[in-house]
Amino acid sequence: MRLRTLTCAALAAAAATPAATAVAGKVTTVEVGNGFYGPAKKTISQGDKIRFNWIPSLDLHNVHVKSGPEQFKSPTQAAGSWSRKFAKRGRFVLYCTEHEGMTMKLTVAKR
Repeated sequence: MRLRTLTCAALAAAAATPAATAVAGKVTTVEVGNGFYGPAKKTISQGDKIRFNWIPSLDLHNVHVKSGPEQFKSPTQAAGSWSRKFAKRGRFVLYCTEHEGMTMKLTVAKR
């Protein structure tokens, strides 16, 4: 009888745990280099995070939103990293304000 009570209590506790904690977003790495984002085109799922890693150089770079469902901007830097979690679905065009033509197309799809 005691085992049945403990089993029922364990099942009740598991059922009370929110389902959202079971699904963690992935982390994708994008390189920020001299005149490029690598890759230049990427699809991720809603809730995923991108870690932008700067390849150390003398040139400054950043990540800004040219178009997309939400706006953001990274710091302008020559080295280091910066991360962003994408909660809204849609298509983003990202660009560097320091280098015309340095763009990235990002699609955030439904999980």
